[in-house]
This record gives sequence, structure tokens and C-alpha cells, in this order.
Amino acid sequence: MAATIDKAGAIDTPEARVYRRRITAWSWYDWADHAYITTLASTFFPPYFIAIAAPAFIAAGKVASDQAAMTLARNSASDAYALTVSIALFFAAILAPIIGAYADITGRRKRMLILVTGAGGILASMMFTLTTGMWLLGLALYFATQIAINIALGLNSSLLPHIARTNDMDRASSLGYAMGYIGGGVLLALNTALFLFADKIGLDSSLAVRIAFLSVGVWWIAFMLPMALNVPEPAATPLAHGSRGHAVLDAFVRIGHTVRDARHYRELFKMLLAFWLYSEGIGAIILLATAYGAALGLDTAILIGTLLMTQFVAFPYALMYGRIPNPSSKWRSTFVSMLIWTAVTFPVMGVYANLSGSVSVPLTFGLIAADQVLGILFSFTIGRHLFAGFTNWLNTKRTVILGLIIYTIVPLWGFVLKTQAEFFMIGWLVGTVQGGTQALSRSIYAELSPRAKSGEFFGLYGLSEKFAGILGPLLYAAVGELTHNPRASVTSISIFFLLGSVMLSKVNVAAGAKIAADEEAQAAD
Repeated sequence: MAATIDKAGAIDTPEARVYRRRITAWSWYDWADHAYITTLASTFFPPYFIAIAAPAFIAAGKVASDQAAMTLARNSASDAYALTVSIALFFAAILAPIIGAYADITGRRKRMLILVTGAGGILASMMFTLTTGMWLLGLALYFATQIAINIALGLNSSLLPHIARTNDMDRASSLGYAMGYIGGGVLLALNTALFLFADKIGLDSSLAVRIAFLSVGVWWIAFMLPMALNVPEPAATPLAHGSRGHAVLDAFVRIGHTVRDARHYRELFKMLLAFWLYSEGIGAIILLATAYGAALGLDTAILIGTLLMTQFVAFPYALMYGRIPNPSSKWRSTFVSMLIWTAVTFPVMGVYANLSGSVSVPLTFGLIAADQVLGILFSFTIGRHLFAGFTNWLNTKRTVILGLIIYTIVPLWGFVLKTQAEFFMIGWLVGTVQGGTQALSRSIYAELSPRAKSGEFFGLYGLSEKFAGILGPLLYAAVGELTHNPRASVTSISIFFLLGSVMLSKVNVAAGAKIAADEEAQAAD
């Protein structure tokens, strides 16, 4: 029989099975690349680099046992690392649209992604060789892998509008983000366990970190294979007019055309501006969470544990987000109810933890688990009816704004935060919206982008993400200098969510999508 009936009652045709396999294979790439982000870039490389580089920065005539000299050397190593990251992000921001336009013109989006992934994975694995004193090689490898990961993220996203149906874009994008969080979280958990118990199994802690680097490269390449084998290469879209006869030159011509015709893509660029604004808030929370917790005197284990927990919380909630804007989703009002329940009850639990002053880690997770069980029961019985009308009003854009409103709670809560229990609760709350808002933002942007220029436009999208780590930390630091109060600094981050929400509300998605569809139709003629 060519077609069957699946459990949901839908007709399960061979075409439907091929489509599901492609979407799943594409989402595995997020599982692959998030290993680099969580394990290497966010957790293990920065402190390891400072450890192996600091001896080279000790001032002449000083020795490593001189605490003041060693502190100064670590600061110098940290500055070198920060400068390298900034330069790498700058180069990635410039290269991404050019490589994206080249991939569009030549029809090599997937092949370029495979090439960049292979190079990035091999270079990440080469970090296994880094030992004390090899700081220049470490910076060079990190510089190259940062460029690779950022270009790869744009190329992978550029495949989305080619493989996902328009009415399935939200779910497909959310599946990718969900897979990314769980994949990155799994490898981070494994490598963290190896690091913590290295001495128990006879490993040096330095070797455990280098094994983590090796695992990132292997993981990144291995889990890229489902995408490479199952996702088709989109067709080339060469320049119709003004070709210079060479794809690289044509890429610059196409970017020039895009800049010249910016007013034609007004809604898309409004979306880019909105995304940049609220990404500043998201990026600031991600970058500064541990620094803020440390400033309040919270234990390092609590800070790392919270970040790891957030990865796993983001998985189911990102999947939920992908279903909310879909009118055919049976449980969408249940998911909305669960989000609102969590956004309301967690601050209430936070008040209890704040006033009590001391809530143990087991009790904290007991409270969180009880809250979520009650939330599920409430949402499946009363909540799905209570929020049915509100849910019907939600589309993709409004669902993102709902997430940004919930996000705004985080920096406001940060103003009064004083216990480790609250930090865990805030981390959980962040997990409920972090993946979903980013996934649906990608979906909106894909809808506004002409498929013929998906590589180029997602290169610009990546550029917006690259620069979304500048103003948030800058505002945090400026407010801190003026007030000498980290609580005021973290509260100031809420302005980005508010401004981003306002700008996003002004984006006319239907009008922008029509412009993209009309351009695709003209290209097909």
C-alpha cells in the first residue's frame, strides 16, 4: 500500500515520509553545531586558553609563583582572547553575506556547508594538541573555528525555506533549535562529567579538556552526515542581469543590488532591526549571567549547573513554541497556558525563596518539579479552555512578542535576586523562551526572504546576530559605572526586549512575504 494512516489520522504518503526525513535530517545539523557553542566556545576553551597562555605573558624578571605577576599575565591572556573573538566575529560578519550570495548563485549552499563543517570540525579536533605555551596556535585555531561556525549557522538556516513548507516553517525551525539545545547539552554534560571525575579514572584535568575539544570536532562532523545525505541541494539562482562572468564577482554584484534595493525589502530590514534589538537582550543575558551571579557571590557550581539545566529545559519548550502559531495544532492553547503558568508562578516561588533567604538545591528542584506538574495538570484541564481565545489571536510574530514579554521578567527579577534558588528558577524561565523566540524569529525571516537569495539574506541575518553582543554588555557596564550597582546594570537589559517588541510589532509579515513570493515568481518566469 502506497499510503497509510498515521496515529494522528493524517494520510501518510511516501512523499510525506520523505518530507519528514528531510526536516529531521536538517534539524540534526543544529544538534551537531551546538556542541561547538556549548562545550568549546562557552565552557572549556576560554579558561583553558588563559591557563596555557598566561605563562607566556609573565613580565620579564617575574616568576609564575609571583601572584601579582601571574594575575597580570592572566589578564593579558584574557585580553588577547577577547580581541581574537572580536576580530573573528567581525570577519565572519563580513564573509557570511558574501559566501551566502556565492552559494545562491552557484547552487552550492549544502556543499559549502559541508565544506565549512569539515574544516571547522578538523580544526576543532586539532585543539587536542594544545598544551602550555601553545597560545598562538590556540588563538589561530579558535579564530578559524569561530569563522567556520558562524558561516555554517547562516548556510544551514538558508536551507530552511527550501526544504520546509510555508505552513510548516515554524515547527521545522523550532525542531532545529530544540535539537541544538539537547545535542549541545548532552555533549556538555558528558565532557563536564569527564572533567569533574578525571582524577577518579586516572586522567589529568588538562587531558580531559583536550578530549572535550576532540569530541567537539568529531561530533560536529558526524552529526552533519544526516543533513549531507538527506537534504537536497537547492537550485542555483545566477544573476539574470549584470553578470560579471565569475561567481565570486557576481556575489558582490548581488549584494550591491540588495543594498541598492533596500527599500524594496523594507519589512525584512525592519525584522532585522527588531531581531538585532531583542537579540542584544538575549545575548546580554547569556554572556553576563555567570558574571552577574558571581558578582552576587553565588557558587561557581551553581552557575555552571544552571547553564547546563537551561539547555535541557529549552528542548521541550522550543518544540512547544513551534506548535503555538499553527491553527491546526490540537494542543496549542495548552502550550500557551503552560508558558503563562510558568511565567506567573516562577516569580511567586522566587518571592518565597528571596524572603526565606535559604532554600536548598534539592528543595529548589522539588519546588520546580511540583510547579511544572501542577502546570501540566492545569493546562490540560482548565488552562487550554481559559486561554483558547488568546491563543487563536496569536500568530508567529505575536508568539515571539509573548516570549519577549516573558524574557523581560528576567532582568527585572535580577534586580531583587539574592539566592541560588532564584538563579535556578530564572535559568529555567530563560529556557522556556530562549529557543522558541529564536526559532520563530528565524521562521519569520525565512518567510520574508526570497528563496533565490536565502544564502545572502541569512548571511545578513547572521551579521545581525554577530553584532548583537555589543550594546547589551556596553549598557550593562555603563550603568554599572554610573551606579556601582550590578542590580541596576542587569535591570537595564530589559530596554532591549521592550524596544525589540515595539519594532517587531511594526513588521508587516504578510506584505514582506508577498514581496518575497513575487520575486520568486519573477525569477521562475
